[in-house]
Amino acid sequence: MLFCRLSFFALLIVAISSCGGTEETPQENAVTTTYADLFPENISTTTLPTLEIPGWEPRELPELEQKTVECLSKIGIEPVETTEEGPQTVTVESGDTLGVIAKRFETTVDEFMRANSMSDPNKLKVGQTLIIPRKRSEERDFPDGPTVITQDLSCNIDSGLAAYGPDLQPIGGSGKIEVYVSWPRIEGPRESPKVNGRIRGLIQVEIKTFLEEIIRNIERSGYACRAFVDRCMWLQDNYEVMLATDEHFSIRSDRRILLPNLVSFQSEIRTETFDLSTGKPMTIDQLFNPNSAWLTALSEVAIAKLANKEWTDERMFTGAGPQITNFSRFNLTKGGLVLSFAPFTVGGAGTNDMSITIPYSQLEAFWDVSGPVAMLSRNSS
Repeated sequence: MLFCRLSFFALLIVAISSCGGTEETPQENAVTTTYADLFPENISTTTLPTLEIPGWEPRELPELEQKTVECLSKIGIEPVETTEEGPQTVTVESGDTLGVIAKRFETTVDEFMRANSMSDPNKLKVGQTLIIPRKRSEERDFPDGPTVITQDLSCNIDSGLAAYGPDLQPIGGSGKIEVYVSWPRIEGPRESPKVNGRIRGLIQVEIKTFLEEIIRNIERSGYACRAFVDRCMWLQDNYEVMLATDEHFSIRSDRRILLPNLVSFQSEIRTETFDLSTGKPMTIDQLFNPNSAWLTALSEVAIAKLANKEWTDERMFTGAGPQITNFSRFNLTKGGLVLSFAPFTVGGAGTNDMSITIPYSQLEAFWDVSGPVAMLSRNSS
């Protein structure tokens, strides 16, 4: 029914335009246009050419560039510590058993198996390297995982240039560039420099890329907005901790951005899940039994859930199809696996910041028995 209405509306526009006079009205050609729906609450992502302020000559703006450098420096740029030692390890020698090794390090066979993703304690090989699990006695003071604090950065940059509206008339006042980002940092005895460094690095790149694009745009075309406001250039990114245990750290960011050539802001969810024993990001295949048909099962469950969501459409059969790249945006939580999707891959603009939660029990037959999900199940029981 919606398709019929849209078709009629399009034909009506064509009919009206064909009946008009021959006088030509200058029009802007859209670069890309996506209309997810016709409702007021829709977040449009229509992209138009940058407005050109009459009389503006491209120029360099060193003072404005310096302000953006000062903004970026507020994040507390620190070198990522690449010299951080990884987890302690032990090499299996002739005559060793897992029980003997566990006793040597005052831990248990089960903890060794969990730390090394082992399913059979008897399958040891001479020369094999094993990760030594952290002692439980050191963890008792931190039953809920590492200490996490929230850091933030806020910049309100005055461009010093008159702001122009969509009619290319001054709207009063100078144009603003705004940045607000909040992110988590692991502190205390369980601080993870690699995790903290990666998160900080991602944020630095994001802010730097945004500010560089804005400066290029302003230097080329001046400060012009698609709305009658003096702040049509901003970035907001809030990171949320989805899971924080002694073994894993899972976060996601709700990123929103407004650029001069957008009629309203764009939204996107991005995620990171870390193995705290190594400090490295995880990929979704590490959660599942590699010998199972987990990817097909995950795709089927995801599509079934997406079908019940607003704004999804036939794109979900491709965007949530059985390709591992479709599920790179995931989070671990105590209640289930949370999936997010790249913009416009499973539907219209309303799906950009939408997530679905799959209870772990729905994929019980496919999880790696010694992996993170099994670990969460054991710890919660």
